[in-house]
Amino acid sequence: MPSLFEQVVDCCQLAPAFARRIISEALERTGVSAEELRPQDLIRALPRIRQTLGVFLDPSEVNRTIGCMRALARTSWTDLPAVSSASNPPEEAAPPKHHG
Repeated sequence: MPSLFEQVVDCCQLAPAFARRIISEALERTGVSAEELRPQDLIRALPRIRQTLGVFLDPSEVNRTIGCMRALARTSWTDLPAVSSASNPPEEAAPPKHHG
């Protein structure tokens, strides 16, 4: 079975070598090692990964890719009670609607 990191790379739908590099860099900026990536590390790194992917993918592709990564975290760590709440951190939530 591929490592969690390799599964994350597969979610990107970018050239594998390029995806490995940009995901590794996003993880490093979060203080996470690609070689030792754990589900809780992935959850913590998602905002940085989202920001990085946004440079290369359109918003709908970024949303799909991040959704794929959230699913990986859930299935890799099924006893993580905070996954459901951590899967939608405030910086990923939709902006509030203004009335007026």
